[in-house]
Amino acid sequence: MKRFVFASWLYLFCTLAPAAELSGVFVADEIKNADGQSLVLNGVGLREKLWVDVYVGSLYLPSKSGDVAEILSKPGPWRVQLDFVYKEVSQEKLLKSWREGFEKNQDSETLQQLQSRIDEFYAYFDTPAVKKDQYVFDYLPAQGTRISKNQQPLGMIPGEDFKNALLEIWLGNYPADKKLKKGMLGL
Repeated sequence: MKRFVFASWLYLFCTLAPAAELSGVFVADEIKNADGQSLVLNGVGLREKLWVDVYVGSLYLPSKSGDVAEILSKPGPWRVQLDFVYKEVSQEKLLKSWREGFEKNQDSETLQQLQSRIDEFYAYFDTPAVKKDQYVFDYLPAQGTRISKNQQPLGMIPGEDFKNALLEIWLGNYPADKKLKKGMLGL
């Protein structure tokens, strides 16, 4: 009987434990996206700027992969979740970092094709990001990329091309943070 009770407690403890904790943010090992589909934690990392922790970035996929080309080519759903841990990131700094991420990872022709959707994306960042703010980017096939802040939907941006451009901010050849990229890829 004691073994059964111990095994039950051990099982319960192991199944309730978060997959990771980073900079005070507990990251689930599995989530359901906006369409109710299950996604697993691919990896998690910390965005740092000048030795300051800015946010914890988590990537969720239908199945784990450390291959950027494979992740970008798959048409299935994904989620990027950003949990801010810094006291405040101004609207100007947010927009600057988004702009740099798009511009560094896309050629001028692609940027031109995406520009109206990128401008729509920028419009969702009209306030500073403060500690404990959470941004969620859910790619839902045949719908687009759903953007939420603190569990409140902000909008949906269509297109697989936009989805890839957004993901490349973190996973592209010129990522926002190389350690964050490694973490999100689970490497």
